[in-house]
Amino acid sequence: MAPQIPTQHARVAADAVERMLRDVRSGRAEWGHQQHVRQTTDDLTRIAEALAGGLQQLAAALGQLHGPQPHPSLGPLHQAGQSMTTAARKLRQARRSMH
Repeated sequence: MAPQIPTQHARVAADAVERMLRDVRSGRAEWGHQQHVRQTTDDLTRIAEALAGGLQQLAAALGQLHGPQPHPSLGPLHQAGQSMTTAARKLRQARRSMH
C-alpha cells in the first residue's frame, strides 16, 4: 500500500481549529464551565504537541526533497517546532494550575 499524503489531515485539523475560534468569537460557542476550560486546555496541548512533531517531520521531508543544500525554510520550520514545544509546555503548566 502506498503511503498517505498527510496534507489532508493537516487541512482537516486546521479547519476544525478555525471553526472553533470562529464560533467562540461569534458567540455561537463558549466555555461556560471550568471543566470545559480544562478539557479544551488538554486538547490544545495535544494539538501543540502534534504540531511540534509534525513540523519536525515536515522539515525532515523538505530536507530530503531538496537535496544536499539546506533549504532556506528549514530554520524557520525548526523554530516553529520549538515554539510549539514551548506552547505545549506552557499549556501543561497552565493546566496544572487549574483546579
